[in-house]
Amino acid sequence: MKSVLIFICFSFLAGAVHGSSVLEPRTKGDYVQNPSGTASFAFLSGNGYPACGKTVSGYTAAMNQLAFGAPSGLGAGDACGRCFKITGSVDPYSPSDKGPFKSIVVKVTDLCPIQGNVQWCGQTVSNATNSFGQSVHFDLFQKSGASGAFFPSGDGALIGTYKEVPCTNWSGSEGTSLWDGACLADENTGSWPSVGCGNQGTAPS
Repeated sequence: MKSVLIFICFSFLAGAVHGSSVLEPRTKGDYVQNPSGTASFAFLSGNGYPACGKTVSGYTAAMNQLAFGAPSGLGAGDACGRCFKITGSVDPYSPSDKGPFKSIVVKVTDLCPIQGNVQWCGQTVSNATNSFGQSVHFDLFQKSGASGAFFPSGDGALIGTYKEVPCTNWSGSEGTSLWDGACLADENTGSWPSVGCGNQGTAPS
């Protein structure tokens, strides 16, 4: 009986230590990374040097700094390589617009930094929402086809929902690494709070 109790206690302690080591990189720096919620959506033409450091084919997006998990210049954050099903529901500039709105799956490959993008990507630890009241923002890349597939004709901004999904739901493939330290989470990475590439630096305050 004593040996059984010792084994149970040891297993519990080992699990606790393992769990804390897994969660620590994600929580490092106070980044806010939730697997689902509401978000704002806009678009960019494209970026030949994505912060995650890898090229891909398929629908891609940049994510706001507070959720991405790294500031400019430090490379990949823990959002890199994660796939999200995004769904539009309202045009913030024309609330009476009834759509039709669509859902697509995008892979995060880049950062939307605060600098130069305060309206959409200005979320911080002390002020967790952007100008549209959203804690998460996705910029969809035109060159990947994501913006054309997502936005109704004439729209360039939407509010809606996002949900992290397995990347088996994403239609695309990974290309080459652009530099050392490039990272995209693999298909075995679980949804947040599971750790993929890990966070870098500290969240914007």
